[in-house]
Amino acid sequence: MPSNQSPYKFTKSGLSLIFTSFLIVITPLIVIPGISHLIWKVKPSSKMDILVIDKTVPDKSRLEHRSFFWALKHLRIKRQDGAFYQYDKDYLGFYPKKDGNHKVKSLRYYSDEKIDSISKALDVLYLADTYGVYESDFNDQSELEFSRKIYGGLSSNDLKLTQKVIDAEGLLIAEFNSIGAPTSFAFRTQFEKMMNFKWTGWISRYFDELNPELNEEIPEWLINNYKEQHNGIWEFEGAAQVFVSEEGRIEVLKYGEDISNQVPKVISTLQSQQKFDIPKETNYPYWFEILRIDRSYEVISYIDMAPTKSGEEKLREMGLPRYFPATIVRNNGKGKIYYFTGDYADNPIPLSSAPFFGVPTIYKLVNDKNDYSNRTSFYWNYYFPLIKEILEEHSLN
Repeated sequence: MPSNQSPYKFTKSGLSLIFTSFLIVITPLIVIPGISHLIWKVKPSSKMDILVIDKTVPDKSRLEHRSFFWALKHLRIKRQDGAFYQYDKDYLGFYPKKDGNHKVKSLRYYSDEKIDSISKALDVLYLADTYGVYESDFNDQSELEFSRKIYGGLSSNDLKLTQKVIDAEGLLIAEFNSIGAPTSFAFRTQFEKMMNFKWTGWISRYFDELNPELNEEIPEWLINNYKEQHNGIWEFEGAAQVFVSEEGRIEVLKYGEDISNQVPKVISTLQSQQKFDIPKETNYPYWFEILRIDRSYEVISYIDMAPTKSGEEKLREMGLPRYFPATIVRNNGKGKIYYFTGDYADNPIPLSSAPFFGVPTIYKLVNDKNDYSNRTSFYWNYYFPLIKEILEEHSLN
């Protein structure tokens, strides 16, 4: 039976509405990203010789240094051959393979002459992490069992290169974990001497819940070691700051009883806020180490847990100060030496967003600096603006 409906006729107003709707949909998806990429692409690039050492690479995500390479690409910092740095190729350290045929790129067999040559060419040396990789990273071994080290720790040649970079007045950046286990005591002492600071032997981390039935992230070794030291008792619930010494001693400062800040805060001086475009305070709920620093250092930021009277007494009993350095710097002739006591570069930043202008601003707006559960918040609000200023200042100098 023939239809009485007349066929739809495209009018000018109808076509205009369709086209407008199409633009509304397509502009955010293609046009804006396209313009953002084009702006990024036409911005001037710079060339710097940068060496990253990361020995803690248990899988191909390479989290301990990936976010630093994001910053390099976004800032259009290239290798001397004009290519962008590749996070999965351009570093010294461990290279995991699915078939177990892992590879290592290191300074181990370099002669003193070769190390000297490298140091003279380098603009930046970044010690991202030296904790290393262990057999348990590649099997189902319990974390309570001893796991043999496959690769890790500062080496003699790592120290030689570090000293030569300092002597050459280059830019040196190092962060947690650069001097803890499995680095030998002798090599750690040597590193401390050249850096003009001393590790107290303590590291610390925030946990939002200490009841193991409610929080699976609490390591079993931490609970068991604490029980051995405290009459077999672990009756904690709620948020707390956990301290672990290199001798294995474990202490807990409970939120609301020993500390007033639920999450440790990285507090930046007014001068640092203005220079690095970092916030006055931001939450930092991850591992950090506690240092005693030389007076030659300027404290860019420090960690404050706002301990109560009982908390201060516990800190004193552990031989620790009221405040802890977070980000420090000292002048080194034409260069500078930076040390981050936290695991700053360890962040799951997607590399695909690097070649787009304005990304840090957008992510900074949508990532609340007070949201400690959002791991990337610290990166966009603190680490990226910090590392951006460090690299750009060094490039200008």
